Amino acid sequence: MAVYNLSGAGTQGLTAGTSKLRVEVIVFPSHFSVGRASPPNYYDIGLLRLGDQGSYYPVIPIDATDVLIPCPAGVTTLGYSLFGVTSIRVTEA
Repeated sequence: MAVYNLSGAGTQGLTAGTSKLRVEVIVFPSHFSVGRASPPNYYDIGLLRLGDQGSYYPVIPIDATDVLIPCPAGVTTLGYSLFGVTSIRVTEA
């Protein structure tokens, strides 16, 4: 189970066979919005994309402090764009 600390934008290779990712927000950007869900949902934190050999799935917004993302079979890459000073920890499972 690999752990990645990410900020900025880029791609991160994932271990073959990863079935889900746990994404934790470590540092929030200075400007973001809070929704009305319980627990709270967030806007303008960052965007993620799961990739499979150079092709990518639709964008996944980071909308909570702790997010679980299921990974389809064959996913090998995580693309990310984190806004402002946002920092996240991604744990493979």
